[in-house]
Amino acid sequence: VKEEIIDDRKLNLTFVISETEKNYVEKINIIGNSVTRENVIRNSLLVDEGDAFNEILYNKSLNRIRGRGIFEKVDSKILDGSTPNLKVLEIEVEEKATGEISAGAGFGTSGSTIGFGIKEKNYMGQGIKVDTNLTFSDDSVKGQLQINNPNFKNSNNALFTSISSTTTDHLADYGYKSNESSVSIGTNYERFENLFFYPTIEVNYEDLETAPKASANLKKQSGQYFETAFYYTLDYDKRNQRFQPSEGFRSKFTQTIPLVSENYELKNIYEYSKYVPFENGMVANIIFGAGAVNGVTGNDVRISKRLYVPERKLRGFKKGKIGPIENKDYVGGNYRSNFNLNTTLPNLFPESQNTDFRIFFDSATLWGVDYSDDVSDTGTIRSSVGVGIDWFTPVGPLSFSLAQPLTKDSDDQTETFRFNLGTTF
Repeated sequence: VKEEIIDDRKLNLTFVISETEKNYVEKINIIGNSVTRENVIRNSLLVDEGDAFNEILYNKSLNRIRGRGIFEKVDSKILDGSTPNLKVLEIEVEEKATGEISAGAGFGTSGSTIGFGIKEKNYMGQGIKVDTNLTFSDDSVKGQLQINNPNFKNSNNALFTSISSTTTDHLADYGYKSNESSVSIGTNYERFENLFFYPTIEVNYEDLETAPKASANLKKQSGQYFETAFYYTLDYDKRNQRFQPSEGFRSKFTQTIPLVSENYELKNIYEYSKYVPFENGMVANIIFGAGAVNGVTGNDVRISKRLYVPERKLRGFKKGKIGPIENKDYVGGNYRSNFNLNTTLPNLFPESQNTDFRIFFDSATLWGVDYSDDVSDTGTIRSSVGVGIDWFTPVGPLSFSLAQPLTKDSDDQTETFRFNLGTTF
């Protein structure tokens, strides 16, 4: 940039743009890997031998290698090649143990959980992730085995499979009990820049039992169900970072399409999140969500497939205790929506980096009962305001919130204080 002063109030700026001398990658050397196959590391590189050297892509490549979580340390050197315009990239990795046996426990106002798991992030040195776990909670038991190959047959596309079995006992609160087993296979890849596509095929078997006090219409849903469904997610992610983002937005749509089913339920879920930074370091997070589930062949949506408002989207109300109610059972809805506003607060304890403070406003509604015209269905908008704290303690993450409901229906069950403490060892 050339500056030329014209007078006391004027200045000429001349921007001179010239092409720099190009360097090319002559060779990439990988050293230090004794278990991990070399192609696992090379598949993370955004530069290749013969390419023009780009320092930004080179640094991104190193971050992608580190992000796999299978190396203790990743170092690099840029060396001169056989001629002045050639470079040799030397990447040295230090491997670490990638297997993990864990046990976890949690306790809070919404109930308690305990779980066990075995993970392997680098199975057979191929970068394949294997995760098996068993979780017990107050009303469910779930076992799952997941296998994820992040680069199936060098296609840069992931392939994952999952086998799970879940028993859920909601007879007391929602009027049903479900034993469900499923097998799924799917993939995910970046279809366009920042737009990710996640298609999955799932085969599911469910044995559904309804409560003795349930209505005649609801009791008709008892039985065994076998179905095959295709579901996909479109995820447009423009956040500046995935962990604790401070700006940008994320738009996510998921649709479940029944292929072979007895009920043929079509489910649509959408969520939009916007992050807005402020000069004082505070970040506002604005969230809008909506969902719908309907029987496409005129059949009613069975009780285990109906929608509920997630507890993290409506603080100040007990989990699942809003919406249509029949015989004192909360039966969920065909439609739901939510709006949330969260704003971080300046750290009240600057010396502590393990505590986050925020204020929030939550609102949501749940409506629609297709299997009966006699169920109360007001569609009331529920809302609350409050403060929350996330504290990473030596025994695990602790979160609690104080909320004050603003609007509610007469049958809703509220709670002012909520906390959860979890740990893994």
